[in-house]
Amino acid sequence: MLSFIGCISIPKTIEHDDSLSFTKINGYKFHTKIVGEQHSKTVIVIHGGPGGDFHYLESLSELSKEYRVVFYDQRGSGLSPRVSSESLTIEQNLKDLYGFVEKFSKEEPAILIGHSWGAMLATAYINKYPKHISHVIAVEPGMLHKDAAKAFVSNIKETQGIGDMFVLIRHMLAYPFISKVDKHEGFDYVMTQLLNRNKPGAPYQCENDSMPKDSFSRAGYDAFNTMLKPIMDNPELFNYELTDNLTNYKGNLLFISSECSVFGFDFQEKYHLPFLPLQTQHIKALKMGHNMITLNPGWSLQIIMDFLD
Repeated sequence: MLSFIGCISIPKTIEHDDSLSFTKINGYKFHTKIVGEQHSKTVIVIHGGPGGDFHYLESLSELSKEYRVVFYDQRGSGLSPRVSSESLTIEQNLKDLYGFVEKFSKEEPAILIGHSWGAMLATAYINKYPKHISHVIAVEPGMLHKDAAKAFVSNIKETQGIGDMFVLIRHMLAYPFISKVDKHEGFDYVMTQLLNRNKPGAPYQCENDSMPKDSFSRAGYDAFNTMLKPIMDNPELFNYELTDNLTNYKGNLLFISSECSVFGFDFQEKYHLPFLPLQTQHIKALKMGHNMITLNPGWSLQIIMDFLD
């Protein structure tokens, strides 16, 4: 049995892999991918999670024909270095995003594209810094205020069954055999396997849709465990109002929501749209689920380009 210990590996973070590209913001090295001409207007892509990575959103690289596109793995997530739980907060994520906007878009306002948790951060950003951004594309945020958090958690839990627990246990059995360098690989591996689980249907996808294999490179379990798991256990802990100053945002705002997700178009119309600026456009992704950028990149890119044009 001992001969199998350490035989499963997952990608190393930039702390242990010098070949990975990075950008230093606020004294921290973020794993980044930057495509497009330096003089072009900047698009910053904010991935989902908390605890995901940007790998599943790389179809947005097509925007580099007209824009400079900045992908980054958030603090403690993806291939960015692991950190203490004290710095895994919404507030720190907004400080980090502010740093990216400052670094890559000094001459003119930037564009933000956020998916899921990333859409929450994008909305929270313009709620706090309304003048820094010209366009925001927010794709199906989970919760922007307390009532939305309660409904989000309820909708997700209604779709969970005993089969999900068996899948978790199966992946946990691999924990002893995972090669460990930064000591986070074990739980990161399990979460990555869960994110890459090709499960069609609720809560995220349409009945015949499932994510491509290996859509996610490496999850950040601590980021999820610190920022979202407590909310899933008790939604009363979500004490944020991420829309209370949005009337100060005068830029362009596009919401994209799916037909199939349990927090899709109808959820967004009920819980989020009433709190958004009047100039907000809301588009329904027909016959699509939460991951329409990954599963329907052609449609998603066209909608985004039309909005930006």
